[in-house]
Amino acid sequence: MPQESEVRRVGPEELVQRGLIARRYYVDGRTRVQIADEFGLSRFKVARILEDAVASGMVEITVHAPESIDIELSRALKDEFGLRMAFAVRTASDGQDELWDAVGRVTAELLSEIVTPADVLGVDCGRTLSRMTTHLDAIAECDVVQLTGMAGAVGATSAELVRRITELGGGQAWSMYAPLVVSDARTCAALSSSRGIQETLRHHASVTKAVVSIGAWGPGLSQVYDLLTPSEARDWTAKGVVAESCALLLDAEGNRVHGLDDRRMGVSEDGLRGIEHVIAIAAGEAKVAAVRAVLKSGLVSSLIIDAGTAAGLVR
Repeated sequence: MPQESEVRRVGPEELVQRGLIARRYYVDGRTRVQIADEFGLSRFKVARILEDAVASGMVEITVHAPESIDIELSRALKDEFGLRMAFAVRTASDGQDELWDAVGRVTAELLSEIVTPADVLGVDCGRTLSRMTTHLDAIAECDVVQLTGMAGAVGATSAELVRRITELGGGQAWSMYAPLVVSDARTCAALSSSRGIQETLRHHASVTKAVVSIGAWGPGLSQVYDLLTPSEARDWTAKGVVAESCALLLDAEGNRVHGLDDRRMGVSEDGLRGIEHVIAIAAGEAKVAAVRAVLKSGLVSSLIIDAGTAAGLVR
């Protein structure tokens, strides 16, 4: 059915005027007031002509969304969980390797965009974070602080991530050469009292932006889980643990499950909550419940996940 503005026949003079006004506004970037002055019209008349240009098909507006990010799903995540930033990352397949790589790439791009020389960046450990550093080609010259002890394969530990980032940006590295989880409280206390680790722990209070991973409570889904004995992991499952971030254990409602603190090497819960901007990352639909728990905990303020996991969160 024809639009109201197209019911009457439009002559060539009006068509030319409409085309010129549309070009001034959409191509040249002039304001409606400037266009009104040029053509001797009221700004309300200009607004009506612009509406007619769109309604008649003379002007077509196309928004090209970024291929790598689902913008609507990202907005839904942000709104539903009250996040500062949220990104649902698209991938060509749901293969785990591709998910890690895609989320890592967007994380690298975000850090390049938002980190400034005035920041102190905190870094956790994880496979997706390791992928992040492979995509990081520029970052501000800022200090980088290791938030947690080392876990994972050689070359992918949090200490190695800190080294790579500072090598690229040129800032000071504050590392923690100790395991993420140790065998007993006495060993943890002894390691924590060493001068180098004490210096890094003190710098946790200076961190302004941090990127942390989310682990789901299961084999291959959490580096903390994989560091425990099968019996210990089952005990924590029985206590309701479904997620961890920075080796802080959480139940499905985002409540802390205590008992591991005297064996973990890393930022305290209060220390993590005190960081101005904490970006959590995760990849894989097996982590839906874990991501939800971390969001409920209030430990993080922004989120980068794959689109499949995002869809599972906002249903």
